[in-house]
Amino acid sequence: MDILRAIITRRIHERIRGGNRLAAFLTRNMSSVPIEIEGYPPLYVDLRRLDEHALLLYRSSPFRVPPHEETLTKLFQQVILPSDVVFDVGANLGIHTLTFSKLARSVVAFEPNPALCPNVNRTLSGLPNARLLEVCLSENDGTVEFYISDWNHHLSSMANWSTEPSKTIPVSARSLDSLLSEGKLPYPDVLKVDVEGAEMKVFKGADALFSGPNAPRVVIFEELNTASRKMGISDGEAANYLSSKGYLLYLIGEEELSPLPAERPTAANLLAVNSSFVDHIESIDLR
Repeated sequence: MDILRAIITRRIHERIRGGNRLAAFLTRNMSSVPIEIEGYPPLYVDLRRLDEHALLLYRSSPFRVPPHEETLTKLFQQVILPSDVVFDVGANLGIHTLTFSKLARSVVAFEPNPALCPNVNRTLSGLPNARLLEVCLSENDGTVEFYISDWNHHLSSMANWSTEPSKTIPVSARSLDSLLSEGKLPYPDVLKVDVEGAEMKVFKGADALFSGPNAPRVVIFEELNTASRKMGISDGEAANYLSSKGYLLYLIGEEELSPLPAERPTAANLLAVNSSFVDHIESIDLR
């Protein structure tokens, strides 16, 4: 393992002939490797595909704080209440799901990538208040084509938007309204949506939720215009939709929140809050 850590830390596998074959050989049995985060249960990752992000986690472990989107983690800690139900849409490896489980009463994670789900289930297995649904949230029930990047699981999406090589697989799709109508899920107080450009599809599939008395108090979501354009979604469409439902929107900066500007980066994290939570916004500190 010391040899493997040295190879990937120095990125030797990317620079020498046969390096990837050597790394693949060394990781051939490493389908579920624990990543240590102080104060959290282990996060399990699969190293066999030489996924860029999984290798980064492996060579940098252990971590003092959750090793992904530190600013968002600070925001979660200030907007999630102990009584909340949180939906983590686009859970990926489950890093944010672990944080939600510490902060909220209950967490439901959604992840459609079958290559990630076994380890997410293992990561969440020791958490009595968290569970995983292996579905793609979209506007309708059915089956959708899902693009999985060969090199970085963070880029997987309902559109082939990145320059990375990828493969396409069919995955089960559900709408939030359909799932909630079955009465098997609690209504979410906080909704985190990071689905590589398909956020508007998730919102369309939750129109009854957003239009009713149980609408989430807080929505934290990503705008990724490069990806959403590939799905025929206009820039700002998801933000405009939530605004039409009465939410106030903010741009999540590195150190503070600011009212949502008309012009913003093509990739940004946004916060939407309903009127009952607006007074709390002024006290949020992301530094």
